[in-house]
Amino acid sequence: MNDKMKIEPKWKRSSEEIWRDHFEEITSVDKVSRLDFALIKKYAFYYAAAAIVVIALLPLLFSKNVVSLRGEHISCTLPDGSVVNLNAETELTYNSLIWFISRGVKMNGEAYFEVEKGAKFTVRTKNGDVRVLGTKFNVFSRGDEFAVTCITGRVEVKSENKVIIEKNEGVRMANNGELKLISEPDMGNTISWKDDVFYFTSVPLNKVIEEVMRQYDVDIEYAENNNYIYTGNFSKESTIEEVLEIVSLPFGLRTEKRGNGYKLVSQ
Repeated sequence: MNDKMKIEPKWKRSSEEIWRDHFEEITSVDKVSRLDFALIKKYAFYYAAAAIVVIALLPLLFSKNVVSLRGEHISCTLPDGSVVNLNAETELTYNSLIWFISRGVKMNGEAYFEVEKGAKFTVRTKNGDVRVLGTKFNVFSRGDEFAVTCITGRVEVKSENKVIIEKNEGVRMANNGELKLISEPDMGNTISWKDDVFYFTSVPLNKVIEEVMRQYDVDIEYAENNNYIYTGNFSKESTIEEVLEIVSLPFGLRTEKRGNGYKLVSQ
């Protein structure tokens, strides 16, 4: 009887088939998991790099640039209520994102500041820095010229050296880069440009003509190698022709119209 009995096993599949049906899926999932993790690492790197770029560029998005062109004066109110009056051809830059953490501006040209009291306020120029808490002052920084006048309060000016000035005091940068106190500066004349009146005391004529061009937005040809020294003033209530006559006649010069501009020539 035992010889006639034959038991067929229910498990007829090969070991390869069994592995494929029961275990290969597990290893495939593990492979997919490893692949997903690699992708996550890859994209995480890109996201981190993008985040770094965004963080680096974020301050630029909040950077404010205020520019007054030749022939115009403009007023700018800063985030804390401080007011800046910009003379013609002046540029002012500040960051509104970090303003209440660090009050500061960059400036090139000439500007009159009325700073609200608060944390330290800094004006940065290529010639030097001005630091205050709350005061009124005028800053001139064009080319290699640098001068600061304190109208009220107390001002720290720093370049090659550091000078602290108070109300009705001024400082100017000498040829050697050091700051020198201005003896008895005329406060009214210093900031008269705000009222379109311009005073000059023993100033090279070339500098005077540059100011005329800046205020009237006009081109003027002149001999740059002259050594004329000018003392006087002009108001923008006068025409450009009247102003040119005022500054040129003392030196025996006359004005010729040239296209859209003018030329100063000897009489």
